[in-house]
Amino acid sequence: MIIVIKGRNKKQLIIKALSMLSLIVMFALYYNHMSNKFSTMGNEVSTNGNLAVPQKVLDKSMKLERTIYKEAVVIVSLLEQKNVQSVKVIKDKLLIICDYGTDIEPLLVRYGVNAMIKSTAKNTKIAVDLKIIVENKYES
Repeated sequence: MIIVIKGRNKKQLIIKALSMLSLIVMFALYYNHMSNKFSTMGNEVSTNGNLAVPQKVLDKSMKLERTIYKEAVVIVSLLEQKNVQSVKVIKDKLLIICDYGTDIEPLLVRYGVNAMIKSTAKNTKIAVDLKIIVENKYES
């Protein structure tokens, strides 16, 4: 019968200790970096009163908002304002609710199959995808 007794290998023990130590040092450095970053962001928020949003993002969002608003105005004028009950933006659709007898032919000409229409006894609901509107406006 042969019995093998393994002794502690000092090299493996040193390698394990160094790897654990390096891991702890990396976490400490990362924590220090992120806490400095969040403290500077907190200072910006407290001085400005709101989060610092890049001007390009604000300009682009305002341009998109104006584009959608202008398109809603065009749709209301095509359907005649007296027939439109409400105009809403729900998720990524522009929802127009108008009277039942409203002539929706101009919208069908303008949007084609992209305008989803549902008629009930009381009103007609038209949903136009905002993605289509934005893509058409940015192409031209």
